[in-house]
Formats: sequence, structure tokens, C-alpha cells
Amino acid sequence: MRRGPLFRHKWFAWFTGAVGLGSIGDEVNRLAMPLLALELTHSLGTAATLRVMQMVPYVLFGAFAGALIDRAQKRTLLIASDALRVVIVASVPIAVMLGLFSIELLYVAAFVLGTLEVVWAITTDFSVVPALVDRDELTEANAAYLGADRVARIGGPALAGLAIGALGSANALWVSAFAYLPTILIFLVMPPVYETEAPTTPLTVGNVKDEIAEGFRSIFDSAILRSLLVLMFVTNLGSSGLQTLLIYVLSEEHRIDPATIGIALSLSGMVQIFGSAFAPRIAQGRPLGHTMLWVVVAGSIGPVVAALMRDWRLIVAAIATRQTAWAAHVVYVYLPRQREVPANLRGRVNGSFRTMVVVANASSPVLLSWIQGVSSSSVAFAAAGALGLAAAAITYFSPLRHYDIREAPAELEAVELVAEREAEDETANV
Repeated sequence: MRRGPLFRHKWFAWFTGAVGLGSIGDEVNRLAMPLLALELTHSLGTAATLRVMQMVPYVLFGAFAGALIDRAQKRTLLIASDALRVVIVASVPIAVMLGLFSIELLYVAAFVLGTLEVVWAITTDFSVVPALVDRDELTEANAAYLGADRVARIGGPALAGLAIGALGSANALWVSAFAYLPTILIFLVMPPVYETEAPTTPLTVGNVKDEIAEGFRSIFDSAILRSLLVLMFVTNLGSSGLQTLLIYVLSEEHRIDPATIGIALSLSGMVQIFGSAFAPRIAQGRPLGHTMLWVVVAGSIGPVVAALMRDWRLIVAAIATRQTAWAAHVVYVYLPRQREVPANLRGRVNGSFRTMVVVANASSPVLLSWIQGVSSSSVAFAAAGALGLAAAAITYFSPLRHYDIREAPAELEAVELVAEREAEDETANV
């Protein structure tokens, strides 16, 4: 099938660029806030709790937010979410300046930022991106969209480390606050092509409960979504706490300074770009389910290797290989949730899906910090790898293993004809 370059879609190109800048702000947060917690307490448990506070909102509000997203004006939600993120992030250095800062304030900021991320991520991942490209371009679009985040992982941690070294952990968060401004501008000027028809039933507690229940029911009625849930839940249980564990190991066990930590994370981020960039090519010629499972297996090896290493550089390299595989995997796991769910149900279904998956995400920092506390960091790394291997083994025997998004020959021919007609129309218009 012949088609033009992905970035011929103007608004997708602008949106992806803005997301990349916002991801730099996320990277500053991911380094500065845990280091602030460690500066106050020198405890992995405190840093892990901070990470949990960012994830708990998905568990508490994910399904509810998904139902409301299907009803609300998405442009208003996205602009408000980004504007509030600017305010919350800026409140931390302001509190330090006024002498009002405490670990409790940091927990509250993390919780509110996590709540805003619930709304923003569900809306952009499953409503905005699919609306900005053609359906058959979703694999490449996800790779580009998520690749923008991986690019931010190159410069973001290094910038964060240098900013922390020059300004301090708190004042470095000003960089994060300003990085969220471009997406506000994009959503102000972008046509709201991602808006969908909202439910016509009154906004009542009963109706919202029914819509939330519909989201959960849609997941468990689908063998593919059910299997995907198992894969992501078990894998994420050993995944989301890895960066917190890594920062602790570098900062507290190896006494590495923030600038060096930032540079190390940036270099590992550089490798991760290949995961997103080559994800479409890796998946070519085989069922998507096969690719997903083997990528999870490959990613699980990294933490196991990290458990055996004593040099901090080799530990970072091992975790970087895991994150590279995970970058490809994330491209794939979006596809069933974008393709199998009708547009008018994407908010509630994906809100419900993320609610269940993020139970594992929120538990991961607690689990890995507990293992580190009762045993060692090496055992915690090994446990993370073992969970990934277990998830792949379980899912190997599920219908997801044979999930295939390659178009049937008749569909390919039909799409090819449409593409040729569009090309002829464009030529005629010129």
C-alpha cells in the first residue's frame, strides 16, 4: 500500500513536537522530585511512596475519569490539565522560597500531578492520536508519538541533572513548568477533530456508574483486551518502580552526583529511541501478539543482568536495554485499545483498563523497595525481571499470542484504491 509520510498530517506533527517538549518537563520531575525526597530522608521508602502518590490517582479515578472524558469537551480538559500542571509544579520551588516546603507537600503535589495525568493521558493516547492520522498508520503514529517521549529522555535527564546541580532540586522544577506551555498553545489553535459524540443520557450518578461498568465489561468481554491486561499487569508490577530503584542505587549506594545521574539517564534514553523507532519494522511480517510477547521476554533479561552487576555503569546499561524493549512494547500495547474499542467508548474503556493496570504500577515501587529493604537491590532487580518472564509465559497461552492486525488482501486492495484516488484528487487540485 502506498501512502505519504506520516508527518504530512500537520496537526499530528505539531502535537508530537509539543509532546516532546512536555516530556522534557516530565523528565525533570522524575529526577528532581525523588532527589528532593532523598535529600530530606535518604530513604528509598520515601522516594517509592512519592512514586506511588503519582500513580494512585489512576486507581482511584481512572475509570471515573474515562467515563467523564467521553462526555466532556476534550479541548477544555486538555488545556485545563496542562495549565494546572504548570501551577502545581511551580508551587514546589515557590514553597521552598517561602520556607513552607515539606515532604507532605511533595506528596500532595505528586498526587495532584498524577490526577491531571489521568485525564491528559487517556484523552491524548486514545482520542487525539487516532483522530490525527489514518487508521492504518496507527503503528507508525504511536511509534512517532511515543518516540518524541524517548527523544526527551536523551536531553531531559541531562538537563535536569545540570539544572539541579546549578539551581538545586527545587528550582530546577521551573524548567518543568515552562515545558508544559507548548501543548497548551497547540490545543488552543488545533481544530478539535478529536471530539466525539457524547452520551445523551443525563449526567447522573447512576448513568456514570453504568458507563463505568460498560468500560470494565467491554474489557472482560474481549479475549484480546483481557489477555493484554494480564500481560501488562504482571509485567508492570516489576516495571514502574525500576527508575526509582535505579536512582536510589546511583544516589545512595554509589554516591553519584545529580549531574552524572542525569547524564547517565540521558544516555540510556538515547538507546531507548531505537525501541520506539524500530517498533513498526520489528512487527512486520508476523502477528502482533508474537512480537509483543518476545519483546517482553527480551526486556525481562535486562533487570536480571543488572542484579549481577556491581559497576554502576553496567547497571545503567542493563536497565537501558530493558527500557529499550519496553519502548517498543508500549507502541504495540496501544494498538488493540485503539483499534478494538469504538471511538465513543475509548474514554471509559481505557480509563477502566488503566485503572486495573495502574494497580500494578502503584504497587511496583512499594514491592521493589520492600524487596530491597529485606534483601538487597540486586534481588529487587532480579524480581523485576522474573515478573516480566512470568507475564510472557502466562500470556503465551492466551489468544493475544495470535493477535494479528495485518490487513486481509481484500482490505489492502480497497485501501490502496482509496489512496490512489486521494493522490489523483490532490494532483488534480494542484
